[in-house]
Amino acid sequence: MGSRLMPWVMIIASPILAAIQLSRGSWVIDLVFWLMLIGVTAQFLSMLNAKWSLAALLLVAGFSLAWLGRIGLVFNYFIITNGLYQLIGAESWGPMPASVALAIIMVAGFDTYSVGLILMGYESGNLTIREALRGVMNYLVDFMLKYSYLIAFLIPFIIRLIPEIVSWPWFVGYDTPEYAATLMDMLIRPEFIHTWWYDGWTMLPPLLFLVLYPIAHVASPWLIFKFNDAVLLGLIGVSMNLMLRRMGFSRGDALLASLLAALYPTMYTLSWEFAMLMLGLIMLMLTLTVMHVHIESGKRHWLVLMALTVLSALAHQVSATLTALVFITYFIIKDRDPRWLGLALIGIAADAVYTNFTILNVTRTTSGALTVSSSLIAGSTTSPYQALEGYLIQLIINYWPLIILVSHGLRRGNFIIYSLLAWILIILLPSALIPSESFVSWWIWSLMLPIPLAPLLTRPRALSLIILALVILLDVSWSWSTLVNYIFSTIGPEATLVQGIYPRACVMTPMENYAYDAGLYIVNHLNGTYVTGYCLYTFIHLADRFGANVIASYDPLGTALRLNGTVYLVTTQYLSNYTLIARFGNVEILPYNTGVAYPVYVFLIKNDTSSLNG
Repeated sequence: MGSRLMPWVMIIASPILAAIQLSRGSWVIDLVFWLMLIGVTAQFLSMLNAKWSLAALLLVAGFSLAWLGRIGLVFNYFIITNGLYQLIGAESWGPMPASVALAIIMVAGFDTYSVGLILMGYESGNLTIREALRGVMNYLVDFMLKYSYLIAFLIPFIIRLIPEIVSWPWFVGYDTPEYAATLMDMLIRPEFIHTWWYDGWTMLPPLLFLVLYPIAHVASPWLIFKFNDAVLLGLIGVSMNLMLRRMGFSRGDALLASLLAALYPTMYTLSWEFAMLMLGLIMLMLTLTVMHVHIESGKRHWLVLMALTVLSALAHQVSATLTALVFITYFIIKDRDPRWLGLALIGIAADAVYTNFTILNVTRTTSGALTVSSSLIAGSTTSPYQALEGYLIQLIINYWPLIILVSHGLRRGNFIIYSLLAWILIILLPSALIPSESFVSWWIWSLMLPIPLAPLLTRPRALSLIILALVILLDVSWSWSTLVNYIFSTIGPEATLVQGIYPRACVMTPMENYAYDAGLYIVNHLNGTYVTGYCLYTFIHLADRFGANVIASYDPLGTALRLNGTVYLVTTQYLSNYTLIARFGNVEILPYNTGVAYPVYVFLIKNDTSSLNG
């Protein structure tokens, strides 16, 4: 009697409980839904040997919808709300209308499953549910393997596109609006080496802007960078898939590894704002692919290899360095052909141009000549040792499993052993040497590990699952947990700034609009120098071409006070001692405790040489 009554209770209770949770919120109701889902899952698994029928189809559909809605709600109330609510027993399901839509999907799943239970036994078929599901799974697997490159692109692309849709029309990521503003500048003055970046001329790796510049004549740079990072993440999956397929991995293992690489939390983090680095990693994997074909086939592809090495060097200093390391390693271990060193020189030359991994400061003299300087050349702030210790040594530690993989001197079993040893060193060594910095070091290193790690996570299956669970747990605990600052008091909030969670910009979405409006105001009131912080600068730059009248500073007020002439300060803080010129927006308490958006103010700090400080 109880089993017959259960589906009717679920049909009636689930929409009522969902409505209460959406309107008022209670951790008890959230817990009840989790318990219902666990019960449905246990019952569904116990019925896999039942005959396939319309009722069984409803069971499968309902079970799938219930899990889809539940997982979607977790994403909505945990990830989007900065991890504010716990996974189980949350008092809110997050922002609407997504929470309403996902709750409807979950409730529809429970109700569809219940209807399937009621109809069960009224008809029967020849197949069991298990056999039918196995047939469907086999079809899906065959489809995914047949179109593995498409799947490797689409899954990361769609997942990465979700935050872009949620934040529309504004940007996700700290640097993303600056990328868009820089591309807008290039439409006016197409200089790809001497690039305006933040508030000055610098030398950036030019390949990304060279690729996007023609597209920017057809589509707005603003629109381009709403899709660019999702496309790059998808291409990471495709290039990893291609590389592993050419290295002898099966279609299934290559596809699995490519999806793990693209969706691994730190790689996903890179896709939020490190567009040039993402392009560099794509070029790196294409270079390694051709390198492998060049070695294994016996056919010479020196020209193609050289072209891809140049592209890797133009894309980013990380890929420039790694191509050089791989070629030098292969020269030492396997093949003493001096052409490998010639290819390595391309990456080394790029590093020299990027001045030992620091961005160059480029200034143009009145005669039009370029003057290039950097902290390493000047020796003012960064020593060569600090550059090596902070960049090159970390790259070698992170990528040596990849170097071993392509060296052709060691095979698969040894690769697994060496990769595991690398992980042990990476996790334990910083903790032993500098305990207060151990988690910071873990995060920095983990940013670069997905590519060499992903091939490891395909065979053997049991080991793969254990390692995958371990590394994702470690990564998520550091990447997305707000508890780190409380557990480890030596780590300040700034340590999680880059690896933060949802809008991933250092200002709230409404404030992006306010800062953009301030930029439009500055364009029409160019009667002095404006000073602001880096967070607001990028959105002002979107409105103000080249941001030539705006200075970005970590200490905006101090910088404004040191300047001569008419000086304005653009800030989110209200300063009663200075003359308020303009204000954009109001104090807005964002829903679901996701923060507070503050107005953007423009204050007059100095008029000519007179300070109006009251």
